[in-house]
Amino acid sequence: MKKYLLIALLAFCCANLFGQSITINDLTNISNLPNDEAHNYLVLGKGFKKEYLQDVNGNTLEYLHKIGTNKKEETVIIGVGTKLSNGSTLRTVTYKSQTTQHLFNLITQAKSAGLKMNIQGADAINNIYLFDNNFFHISIFVNRDNTFGSVEVKQKEFLGFD
Repeated sequence: MKKYLLIALLAFCCANLFGQSITINDLTNISNLPNDEAHNYLVLGKGFKKEYLQDVNGNTLEYLHKIGTNKKEETVIIGVGTKLSNGSTLRTVTYKSQTTQHLFNLITQAKSAGLKMNIQGADAINNIYLFDNNFFHISIFVNRDNTFGSVEVKQKEFLGFD
């Protein structure tokens, strides 16, 4: 009987928790996808909803958002890209959250993934964490009053030698 009471208590407590929707691996994977595939991944796989589209410098940016049970919003922006001379595109994905614990979890995930932390610093508004590897440059900004923050994942041009 105690076992069933414990299971019911755990289920009740877990129902009120809000888990992080996006991991650092999700963000790096999304940056490798074309916009329509990234949209499908976020909408079908992660539960985000399209908020609006915006044209900026010839790129169509898509803003997708998700509101958790704690009424905190998460936003992912896809569609930013730089066209290279060989025809390929280097994409940038931006993630914004009103739950700073999600951002601290992403910092921990970046360290665990073997990304090199280049800078850990602060300015007047944000604590700044910059990570890097051969393929991505990741900037994480956490507001100093811990009310919101953002992550920007930029693809880097990788020159491989055959």
